[in-house]
Amino acid sequence: MSDNQSSNSTDSLSFANTEISMSRTARFWILLLFDVPSIICTLFVLFCVFVDQKLRLSVKNHALVILLILGLGTQLVDVPFYLNFIVHSGVFPPNPSTCILWCFMDIGMYNGGAIILAWTAFERHIIIFHSRWISTRKGRIIAHYLPLLFLILYIFIFYIYAFYFFPCENTYDYTLPYCNGSPCYANDPIMGMFDWIVNITMPTLLEAFFSLSFMFRVVWQKYRSHLSVQWRKQRKMTIQLMSLTVLNLSINFPLSILNMAHLCGLPSNIGVDASQYFFFFCYFVIFFLPFICLASITDVYKKFRQKILRQRREMTQFTATVRPGNFPMSTMVQVR
Repeated sequence: MSDNQSSNSTDSLSFANTEISMSRTARFWILLLFDVPSIICTLFVLFCVFVDQKLRLSVKNHALVILLILGLGTQLVDVPFYLNFIVHSGVFPPNPSTCILWCFMDIGMYNGGAIILAWTAFERHIIIFHSRWISTRKGRIIAHYLPLLFLILYIFIFYIYAFYFFPCENTYDYTLPYCNGSPCYANDPIMGMFDWIVNITMPTLLEAFFSLSFMFRVVWQKYRSHLSVQWRKQRKMTIQLMSLTVLNLSINFPLSILNMAHLCGLPSNIGVDASQYFFFFCYFVIFFLPFICLASITDVYKKFRQKILRQRREMTQFTATVRPGNFPMSTMVQVR
């Protein structure tokens, strides 16, 4: 075993053999109480986007839809596995298939979401400042659909290969969350380093760079051109992007710093507790994501609410009309 592989194994063991100090009961209720509303909000946002043609065809919503679908993997599979783990005080059913699926959803889908978030931050530059690139059908295919398709295929191909086909042997501990939280491919000096740099660290740094530069360009354009109307059009997209960035970076950036410090020689036992908490708080990125998306489609929400209120008014009017006291006397006699 190489020195790098040995170091990676040591880091993995020091992390896997510990568990977050928060009680399992507290974790159970926190996950349950946040996951259920998040699922409902996700399904509602997806419903609104798929039903409303304007939202469905808008290029700015496509990456968000992919993010929400990836998030469903965490909400519907990862979190229930965690709740099931707490209820049974261990992984149930205790077999490798459960562990691989759990880790695939927890690591693969989450890292995939980070990659899509980085693309979303970059694409906002295209939508606002280079809209001519996507003004034609050919331009949308080249600058929008093909990159998204490539990223989706890359995410699934990489993590399906890493978890199911990479030639290594996993060691499972059914008494710990995620069966020990360290898939064997991560201990490989090449595969593990590639995953850490390309799929974890780079998306986080790129998202921060693209989001901050987008904010700077929007503000600079506003003060240079004094176009208040155009600013109002960009404000919602800017707030949405910055909200997603702050939410994601508040959790993932400290993790990246800790990983980088360990790579530069920081002892593996330092920062383990902090890493455990940050990994647990990663769930909240998924939990709050649909609510941020919902805030960006307030027009649809208002239409949906108005439609419900209108139906209630119509139902109330219909009920008032068909009351027996509202029928003419002659009509009542004929009915008898």
